[in-house]
Amino acid sequence: MIKTPYHFEADLSDQEFQKIGQFACRWALIEHTIGNCLRVMLGMNPKHATIMIFPLSLDHRMTRIRELLARQPTLLNDYQRSVLEELRPLIRAMQYLRNTALHGVVVSDGDDADRTYFHLRSRGRNLNRKDLFSCEDLINYAAHVTNAFRLSLGEKTIKGSEDGHPYELPQRPPIPDFLPEDCRKFPKDDTGLLREGKAVQ
Repeated sequence: MIKTPYHFEADLSDQEFQKIGQFACRWALIEHTIGNCLRVMLGMNPKHATIMIFPLSLDHRMTRIRELLARQPTLLNDYQRSVLEELRPLIRAMQYLRNTALHGVVVSDGDDADRTYFHLRSRGRNLNRKDLFSCEDLINYAAHVTNAFRLSLGEKTIKGSEDGHPYELPQRPPIPDFLPEDCRKFPKDDTGLLREGKAVQ
């Protein structure tokens, strides 16, 4: 086997590489699910969505959802709007974490393994690996909110449930201070709709 020329790999443990891989798979499924949310909102079948929706970036998918609601304000009920408002800053946080970790390069500052971080040159930002690994609850919460939004739109049920899936969200985890402000702009007034476990209508 040809040896890697990159020395940073010794600064990341096997467990850390595994965790980064898990995060990448979770982020990918979040993005895929958002594409399906847009597809259902547009009433588009999966075959057409493969051409029209899934080539779009996550940012463009969220923008299209916003534009669609601007044209059809009654498309979502109060619960669906509450979930979507909870989702918006989470998607921004996921983009920040994912893009920095997966599109950035690993930098080791000297011989100190604790000073290993991800550097995204195009945005001029650094993400400390400890900060990344501290976000697992936030990533998992984003996945739950994404699933709740998708299931609320219908056309999908959990096996064994004829009436859809009552999705009860976990409590919102603490939002790390290192994330940009737009990743921390959650709705101030949690009416309780998010915690009731709404069933698909």
